[in-house]
This record gives sequence, structure tokens and C-alpha cells, in this order.
Amino acid sequence: NCFPIWDLTTDSGVKTTSIRVQRLPLSRARGSGDEVYFLTLPPSEAVTVSTRFARGNEGMRPVSKAAAQREREEAERKGHARRSVSACGVDGLEPGHRYRVDVAKASLMSFWWIWGTKEDVLVDPGSREWGLYNVQAEETPLEIEGIEGVEFEIED
Repeated sequence: NCFPIWDLTTDSGVKTTSIRVQRLPLSRARGSGDEVYFLTLPPSEAVTVSTRFARGNEGMRPVSKAAAQREREEAERKGHARRSVSACGVDGLEPGHRYRVDVAKASLMSFWWIWGTKEDVLVDPGSREWGLYNVQAEETPLEIEGIEGVEFEIED
């Protein structure tokens, strides 16, 4: 897990689950939906990367672990696929608890990367070289420093 969550109220780790979606390989075509996953990291220069910590659909409210358990039991009674009761993003975090989310540097350092800029890696739309399969990744892990976690509280 790249983003471990710690419940500061109970002084315990939060068991998380990840959602895996089958999809096409990552595309490095300029203008593709995957372009946001490519960035240039200049040496010895701070880069800020941020994203929302919420459900993808803004109209959906997160559910507590107890609510997720009830949903799972109801789905099982109806014979539907089980859902995890472990935290997934904001689901499974309890109101009134304070949490800390960190970045697991070891996981980050093992990601695919190459020397060059984002523009060096991206190709024109329609190119036969749109995938990453023909790009040789670096074997030396990235050195990543100065990543700080964030603390927050869940409100009712």
C-alpha cells in the first residue's frame, strides 16, 4: 500500500483494501487520459503532487466501517458480490477519529521511471509506440526525500 493510514485515536493501523480495475496498458500518447500520470521530476527541486482524498463521484458520501459492514451483509443476503469492509480511500474511516496518512517511500521508489522529461516520454497520438512496453525503465531506484504525511479528523 503506497498510502498507509494510522488511526491516531486508537493508535492503530487502518486495514485498507485496494480497488483493481482491469484496463488497457498505460498510454503515453499526448492528450490521452493517462498523460496526468507522467511528470518531470527535476533533480534537487521540490515538486508538489496532490489529489483529492475522496470517492470519485462527488455526489456519494463516504461510509463508516459499520455502514460498510451492513452493506456487505445485505449484499451477501441478496447473493451479490461481497464488498470489503476495510478502508478504501475515505470509506471505512470513523467519525470522531483523527487519522494520519503517509506515503510509503519504498513503494514509491519501486515505480517505473526513466531519465528525461515528460515531453521526452510522451508520443504523438496514433503513434505505434503509445505503450510503455518498448521503453526500458531505469533499474536504479529513485531517491525520494522530504515527503510528509497529513493528519485530519473525520466529522459527522
